[in-house]
Amino acid sequence: MKNEMEIMSMDERQRQNWLSANRLTLLIVGLVWIGMICYDLVQHEIPYFLIAMVPTFAIIRFISYIYYSKR
Repeated sequence: MKNEMEIMSMDERQRQNWLSANRLTLLIVGLVWIGMICYDLVQHEIPYFLIAMVPTFAIIRFISYIYYSKR
């Protein structure tokens, strides 16, 4: 199956830029997520779901990495 970079016929420089943009997007989403957790804690609410999803996403990412590295 083709990935989005192959579908858009990107050269190596464009692929690196695309991956850098994806990394930045993930960083921003992570910071917003942590900000939401902090906001709820400041409001004296415990954001169980948000806190529980942090290690859940990490586990999913690790399992995905192992799966794709064996292909």
